[in-house]
Amino acid sequence: MTDRQIIRIATVNGWNVSTRTENGIRCFDFRRKTLGGVQFCFTVGMKDDKVENLVEEIKSFVDAITPEMCAWEWMIKSGAMPPARYLQAVADMDDIRTKAWLLACDLSKATGKSPFSHHWLN
Repeated sequence: MTDRQIIRIATVNGWNVSTRTENGIRCFDFRRKTLGGVQFCFTVGMKDDKVENLVEEIKSFVDAITPEMCAWEWMIKSGAMPPARYLQAVADMDDIRTKAWLLACDLSKATGKSPFSHHWLN
């Protein structure tokens, strides 16, 4: 699968994508605004130019997100303390987690592999 195909799938899923090569690994920066309007970005690498590796990296990112923890860390870093901001940040991170998972599913489907062999859905 080409970078162009990956970018097309990501764009259909609402992500803006840029690519670069770093230490011989193709890196993809996925960006979008959260439900609350905050810019969000995550970067994953595609080792050995295999989309399956990119999908696994996105799944690892999804697994690492704990919306409540991410929201708390964001509040500490930004200095935002009203409880309503925390609840919005939790909702934002939960939505980002879901959208990243759907991106991984669509990329996996495009390779002909089953996207549902992952415990996060269970």
